[in-house]
Amino acid sequence: MDYLLLLLGISFVLACIHFLTKRLGATKFGPVNLPPGPHPFPIIGNILELGNKPHQALANLSKTYGPIMSLKLGSITTIVISSSHVAKEALQTHDQALSSRTIPDGAPSLDRHKHSIAWLPVSAPRRNLRKVCATQMFTAQRLDATQASRIVRLDKAWSCLCSASSATFGDDIAMVVMLPSLRGIMGP
Repeated sequence: MDYLLLLLGISFVLACIHFLTKRLGATKFGPVNLPPGPHPFPIIGNILELGNKPHQALANLSKTYGPIMSLKLGSITTIVISSSHVAKEALQTHDQALSSRTIPDGAPSLDRHKHSIAWLPVSAPRRNLRKVCATQMFTAQRLDATQASRIVRLDKAWSCLCSASSATFGDDIAMVVMLPSLRGIMGP
């Protein structure tokens, strides 16, 4: 009996916290102006509505909700533009806002999102890094100078994969594939 009261009390407190954070979050930051879209399920969002043929499902949804609609794919809110004219206008007028990527959860753990071209938002540091890569790292002369070492590493990786393929299937295939990549990154 005590466990039931404890469970009831905890669920009531969690429901109150959830309600207050939703209510206060909406008033603190203002309502989010999203385009119309189908109502999502709690955890999976609108993934089930896409089905086996998502292009046809999105075409049918665009007839109901218009050329711009919002979908929840899991926990990620996605804006879908299904008209070429609207897409052209959005990409021409909001190109800076649409050109950045979402940063995966593992990237901030080692601050890789601050120093990597792949994860930096469109900004001056990213442009500078791209310029350095184009003018210093990936020039034809630099690539020609490192071609011999790349060929040696590829030969080592190929021989490692060939020897692993002739071994038994008890070996961990992920490790066999990962080792040549690590050797290429970290050196011999």
